[in-house]
Amino acid sequence: MDLFPYFWAAFGLVIGSFLNVCIYRLPRHQSVVVPGSHCPHCGKSVRPYDNVPVLSYLWLRGKCRFCRQPISFQYPLVESLAGLSFYACASVWSITPPAFMNSLFLALILVLILTDYNNQILPNALTLPGMIAGIALSPLQSSDFFRDSLSYNLSSLVSAPHAEIVLPWAGSLMGALVGGGLLFLVAALYQILRKRQGLGMGDVKMMAMVGAFLGWRLALLTIFLGSLLGSIVGLILVLFGGRTLQSKLAFGTFLGAAAAVSLFFGLAIIQWYTGS
Repeated sequence: MDLFPYFWAAFGLVIGSFLNVCIYRLPRHQSVVVPGSHCPHCGKSVRPYDNVPVLSYLWLRGKCRFCRQPISFQYPLVESLAGLSFYACASVWSITPPAFMNSLFLALILVLILTDYNNQILPNALTLPGMIAGIALSPLQSSDFFRDSLSYNLSSLVSAPHAEIVLPWAGSLMGALVGGGLLFLVAALYQILRKRQGLGMGDVKMMAMVGAFLGWRLALLTIFLGSLLGSIVGLILVLFGGRTLQSKLAFGTFLGAAAAVSLFFGLAIIQWYTGS
């Protein structure tokens, strides 16, 4: 029995606790390191045994130990989603570099989804380092490359560069350019035609990050699926939620959900669509 997915899921729960800190503090331009976890209502520090992912929320019945103010359900939700995301990566890719890299990707996506949903902002502190990490670590997306690269030495890299090393970086860079560039063109055209902003640069940077991790084909699929999902939700809100066609939606939330779908099912969707 492979226990790694369960171990990795437990680690994901712990990471989810930190992601909650990022979701709350980054839009407020606060440090994610200091001060330590504390109640946003009374300011009391959270005790270590009250900071156990999911379980502490259940034990405290969703209320602060000191002031008894309610704790947002978002906290156990994010922790659970992080745990499930890490479990899914470990189940699909086992103990390989892609499992770790894609877990990082989903952690970033999860924070971006919630920060955009809550605050309509996609922090540069996540999208830009995320894009750089996606490009820099792109060779690790191939477990075959990782295994083979163990036999490479510095002299061979200098004297005869291998296509297996260069191509992942080139593909990742192209993904960033296509993902971010396409949304930038759409935003620019909308600005010209409608004389007002339709897409923020945060969406552009987020898609550059997605393209860096997933490549240009899955970046395009993410944009399509995100736009489709956003259109469906927007239409439902217009028909039943009292919104208008001019109402703004957190597009990054839909792009994030679409990126997660593309990560696990994107290649199958493309193969089905192209008939290959």
